[in-house]
Amino acid sequence: MREERHWLAVVSEDTYASERLYAFESLVLTGSGGDGRRVARSGDLVALVAATDPLVLFGLGRMRAALDDSELRIRYTHRLFDEPVPVPGLGPEPGLHPLSFEEYERLASGVSANRRTDADKSEWFVSVALPIEAPTPAEAVREFWTFVDKLGPRELPAFVWPRGDELAMQAYVLGDETNLDPEDDD
Repeated sequence: MREERHWLAVVSEDTYASERLYAFESLVLTGSGGDGRRVARSGDLVALVAATDPLVLFGLGRMRAALDDSELRIRYTHRLFDEPVPVPGLGPEPGLHPLSFEEYERLASGVSANRRTDADKSEWFVSVALPIEAPTPAEAVREFWTFVDKLGPRELPAFVWPRGDELAMQAYVLGDETNLDPEDDD
């Protein structure tokens, strides 16, 4: 039986911000940081940490096959983007670093089961509504997608509500609740 290895994957603040924008199945770890690239194996457990101040645990995953010598793919098993866990005391630079079983367990122990990527899910409605001026409906759709692409998730609010509860609608930008009421800007 093959022994599982444990890793700490530290990503830059920019990579973390980019990962928060979309629900990717996996994270591609690039660059030459860390000393685990040559010995990491598919199936190894990985704690994902962002090099923010303070450092935060934003996910857990499993190593997938290496894409090449400079890129590794880590498949998410847990995502904590909405509530990352501060992990003071860790200090490695971005890259892949070995962890002991005990260190990995300490990091992973605070991650609840409802953060699993395969956890039970609720149904949500998500909407983006924009007034678009165009001569035809088809041109309005093209203008809509152009506008969405230009603004993207960093600027464009999306409206979210649970099925059957439209009054609970909230605006979100970058995964964070946003108040769009101009009267509250006092």
